[in-house]
Amino acid sequence: MNDTARRLRFAVFLSVAAITPLALSDEPSGDNDRYGVRDPSSLCVARKPVMRKGYVDFVRPEARGFESGPDRAQYGPRHALPALAVFSLEGDRKLGEGIKKTLRHYADWVQASIDKEQGVFSMEGATLCALHFRELRKAGLIRADDEPWIRRLFLNLRAYHFAWRPGDGFWRGPHHRSQAQGINHALAAALYPDEPGVASWKEYADRVWSDWWDYRDVGINDSGYFYSSFSNILRAAELLGRKEVFTDPESRQLFDRIVGEITSDGAGVPYGASGGYHGQAGACIFALELAARYTRDGRYRWVASRIMNFGQQRGFSRGHHHLQAVSHEFIALASLVCDDSVAPVEPDGGSQLLWRKEIVRLTDDQAREMFPDAGGVDCNMITTQRKMPHKLAFRSGWNPGDMYMLVECFPRHDPLNPTAIVSLERDSASFAEMTPEKFVSRENAVSIQDLSGTGSYLGRNPFAGARSLPLGWDGMEVRVPVVSDHDLATHARIDVDRYMGYEATHRRELLFVKNRFVLVRDETQFDDRFQAAVGPVWNTQCLGTPRGRHWMNTWFRGHFFQGAQLYESPPWDLLVYYAPRSDAQLVISDAPIDTPFKTQLVSTQYRWQGDVQSAVRLQFVTVLLPHAPMRDATPVAERIRVLVDRPGCAAVEIAQPDRCELAILHPPGQRLELTCSTGMRITTDAKAAYLDRAGGSADRILVRQATFLEIGDRQIFRDAERRDWETTDVGTTQAE
Repeated sequence: MNDTARRLRFAVFLSVAAITPLALSDEPSGDNDRYGVRDPSSLCVARKPVMRKGYVDFVRPEARGFESGPDRAQYGPRHALPALAVFSLEGDRKLGEGIKKTLRHYADWVQASIDKEQGVFSMEGATLCALHFRELRKAGLIRADDEPWIRRLFLNLRAYHFAWRPGDGFWRGPHHRSQAQGINHALAAALYPDEPGVASWKEYADRVWSDWWDYRDVGINDSGYFYSSFSNILRAAELLGRKEVFTDPESRQLFDRIVGEITSDGAGVPYGASGGYHGQAGACIFALELAARYTRDGRYRWVASRIMNFGQQRGFSRGHHHLQAVSHEFIALASLVCDDSVAPVEPDGGSQLLWRKEIVRLTDDQAREMFPDAGGVDCNMITTQRKMPHKLAFRSGWNPGDMYMLVECFPRHDPLNPTAIVSLERDSASFAEMTPEKFVSRENAVSIQDLSGTGSYLGRNPFAGARSLPLGWDGMEVRVPVVSDHDLATHARIDVDRYMGYEATHRRELLFVKNRFVLVRDETQFDDRFQAAVGPVWNTQCLGTPRGRHWMNTWFRGHFFQGAQLYESPPWDLLVYYAPRSDAQLVISDAPIDTPFKTQLVSTQYRWQGDVQSAVRLQFVTVLLPHAPMRDATPVAERIRVLVDRPGCAAVEIAQPDRCELAILHPPGQRLELTCSTGMRITTDAKAAYLDRAGGSADRILVRQATFLEIGDRQIFRDAERRDWETTDVGTTQAE
């Protein structure tokens, strides 16, 4: 597919999602008073174990009426899944016969499509039908006179299922369309091994399967199409007995990655093209229950239960019929494969760096050269063996309401937004969300704009055209040289070369203080000269008033997709505080930067404007502080005091009458002396640190890569070599 056609398809997709922005400030009233909430535990999701019967009972209402075998045409295999869940558990033969009638209607629809259009498109049809027939065969409901139409169905799907249009051949690649074609061939070969030509079916199926299996990854950096591809692969693995998909150590990282992207209250984080907040919940549950079945790893069942609990309490995308139906159908599938004998086990509650394989986007000519016998390469993307940082998952634990943050690290497949804060949650309230579409975005990260049009871009100067990254641009390189997780905080850093297409190196350093706040230090070093507007972007939904010159209070009312509200967001606030600069201003607009359509998101930026030149280091310091809802957040902002803000060093204090917290990011690790508002003097050479002084004593301390720490005249920690040191009781603990 050429670039023009691809962009046109994206534009059509995006136009469907055009929606209206919310007001910049929305004060509740009457029985919806968000300021009356003060107990954060009341906002969290109730937890209870989920067994097979629980999944079945959840979808049972949607099984009603399938005794009559309704004609749902192309949607029959999907819509009948709740009925299959009930039938498989309870064995109602009348219900089973009705399911079979619905599948017969689907088989007739497939044949009619082929007769009319010489092709058919139904990516999940073959695997879903195979699962239906497996359960029906167990119950003895498939008779001899059923075999001819069942055989015809699978052979039709093998021969006539197209990628984009009838007759466009059999495709290659690790993605949903090509994998569906390969899986259809594999199922037909397994079910009907005596058919003429079966050897060539198997050869093609094996080649397409290897397009993902050789790399143990699905080459899509979004939470929508990833699950579209991966779910079909998982169903095929279950049907074809490919247990290695679940047990192979490298393949298991896919399931561990799913776990890492789930919040402490069980919400699924969206990014890139997606179905919005928690939009792929059902697919996550299905994947994790399958993994638990074959690995006996109780962590997967534990997280599947948290995802299910979230949906049980708040609904599964209930404002959007299609997304809700898909999640419910996956829950029905989960009931078929879950194993109640696997005991749930809470996963490790620490932060971690998640990894994935590199994605490469091919030109049409490259795709034809690489796969000359294929109809095409799905999405013109392939995977390589290069392992790259995927996301940083910051976690305070798995307790209800624990603070969680997910940060983008991947620089290949869209949205090409490394360092962006994809998700931030506390007390079950979400404060960050990506725009759920297919394009390159600049959200919740530092944005660079060339105002003079004279800077090098994409490696070219002069550069003609819009200064926006092309889809699949592979010019950025990302390193994550620091990830250090501790009881009190997680310290990490992301380095990006040729950031946003410019001749610039960007570093985002984060100190995630667990269940308290996040300190962010952004430093951009330019290797070019031009007039620029630079500064951190934070997209939100609601902005409170009053606002300061360098801070704002934000919150989300709900989560939306294509104009429909999927979920409400619990009432909790986030203060976004920037270290003040005399040469920067807080700018608010009604649409996110680089977003080609309107959303409910409001775009904000703390923007500096001026001339950049080689060796210039421009730094921004941000504090993200969740807190109880307030009509006027000025008292919260006034608690924050910036002690140091210079390139290479950031130190802030958050003071309350009975408590003082100090956070430091100082990668050079030179001697640093600070005086807090209470008069407490801190001296250290730590590269990062957190001190929490309550009731007159510093009783919680973390120093990263330090040789000493002194409070006043008191030596708290000293060592001949740099190392990490942490304590929660300075009064009784001192390093040698």
